[in-house]
Amino acid sequence: MQLRVHALLPYEICHYADGKTLITSRYHWIYVQHGVDRYCLRLPERAWLRPFGLLRLTRRLARLDKCNVVPVEGGLVIIRQGRVYRYDAAHRRLQEVLKLRNCRNVLHQSIAVLEGRQLYFGEYGRNAERREVPVYRSLDGGQTWETVFCFPRGKIKHVHGCYYDPYEDKIWVLTGDYADENYLLCADRDFRQVEWIGDGQQRYRTCNLFFRPESVDWVMDSHLEPSYHICLDRRTRRIEIKQMFPGPVWYVKTLEDGWYLAATAQEIGPGVLDRYAHLMVSRDLETWEELARFEHDGWPKKLFKFGVIGFADGPQTSQEFYLFAEALKGFDGKTARCALG
Repeated sequence: MQLRVHALLPYEICHYADGKTLITSRYHWIYVQHGVDRYCLRLPERAWLRPFGLLRLTRRLARLDKCNVVPVEGGLVIIRQGRVYRYDAAHRRLQEVLKLRNCRNVLHQSIAVLEGRQLYFGEYGRNAERREVPVYRSLDGGQTWETVFCFPRGKIKHVHGCYYDPYEDKIWVLTGDYADENYLLCADRDFRQVEWIGDGQQRYRTCNLFFRPESVDWVMDSHLEPSYHICLDRRTRRIEIKQMFPGPVWYVKTLEDGWYLAATAQEIGPGVLDRYAHLMVSRDLETWEELARFEHDGWPKKLFKFGVIGFADGPQTSQEFYLFAEALKGFDGKTARCALG
């Protein structure tokens, strides 16, 4: 199996693609293509940060390229620089609807969207003081928000993501990062019944999930020890440790025609086993093979980012899916339209 790159696009992030709609961004510009309809919008920027936005490298340094965009009924929900916005597509109107407590934005693919109107996400920040970490919910497509759940002070560092499980009709919340902070929560939509899964250790540290009828699978996101594919039996809640990966995995993608993708990050630590970010593929969530590997571009990682491959949200197939990358040679700040072949 090989990775075929059909086109490289000049966008720093590809947020969503489904064959009809493509949502991308570069700096504080959001680009939306829906059939023949195209438009773009510019997000607010503080004046003193604008000089940092002129170059890709300074955008990396100041994290000005980072944002989250998800399509909802009637528009978009956008997170950038600690603010949540609701964009009304019919009236071309952008409105700030929420100010975050502890973070600028969240991980990509980490916002659960149900029926286009019900949204969940948790804060993802440095949180050195281990303050309370909220999980937010909107029932009206991002116009208003509430704290539906809150992790108590000292319990976790941050939330890696919220994901909807269609088999159990539950919301799964993933947390990290260090000893006694790594859990998977499985909750009903109102968070009245919350099941804590895991013992807080690294094998329960992950950023994303694969949902199957009989299991919930993930790949560890650990720079502290080797990362493995973990399979959780839905009935017994017991885990099985499977294949080892060459580094921590931040982002994964389930394709509509039965293929699975996962990408290791080029970080710092004993859990990073070589100098590459690896793109991995599996047909059955049993055996993984490497599709491609990319070297870090050499700029200091703590200042200019780890090497990361991300995936666009939305239903895609092995014949057309979208990747984007940070701090990787020949791929930094670009989006690729790809296929398996």
